Amino acid sequence: MHSPEAKDSINYQIIYTNDSMVRIESFTPIGKQIYIEHIPKNRAYILMDLGHKQVAIQTYTEPDSVNQDKYAFKPKFGSKKFAGQKAKKIEVINKVQDTTMTMYYLPDISPKYINALEGIPGLPTKYSVYSGGLWINYELKSMEERAVPKDYFGIPNTHEIITLDEFIELLKN
Repeated sequence: MHSPEAKDSINYQIIYTNDSMVRIESFTPIGKQIYIEHIPKNRAYILMDLGHKQVAIQTYTEPDSVNQDKYAFKPKFGSKKFAGQKAKKIEVINKVQDTTMTMYYLPDISPKYINALEGIPGLPTKYSVYSGGLWINYELKSMEERAVPKDYFGIPNTHEIITLDEFIELLKN
C-alpha cells in the first residue's frame, strides 16, 4: 500500500474492515491515532501513544436512535467514479445545521463501516460532516479488497485499557 507523504498525513485516513469490525488510522498534528470499533457491540477504543505510555481509551458508539433524525436523503440522477467504483449521487439534508449538500455513495457496500451519515443507503464516498464548528470533507481516493487478519482489529498488549475519564485525568497530570 502506498503511503502519502508525511506533510500530507493529516489529510487522510486509512480504513480497514471485516464483517463486524472497523479500524480507522488517522494522522493528526499530535500523532497517529487508531480507532477500533466492534460494530454489533457498540464498543470502540482509541489507541494512542502518549510518549511515556500507550493507551486504549474505551469509548461507546452512539446508538442509532441518537442520530436517527439528523439527516434526510433524496436520491438524485447521476453518478461519479471514486477509486474506480461507480457511486450514486444523493442530496443530504443536515436538519441540525439546516444545510443541504450533494454527496455520493456506493450502493453495494454497507454504510455500517462509516457511521458519519446515519441512514445513508450505502457507503459514503464523497461527503461532508459538521464537527467541532467546522465542515470536514471526505473523499474516497483508493480502495483495495483483500483479507485483513482479525488480530489487526485487536488491542495490542502494549496498550493499557483506560476510560475516557482516566484519559482526561492522565492529561491533567
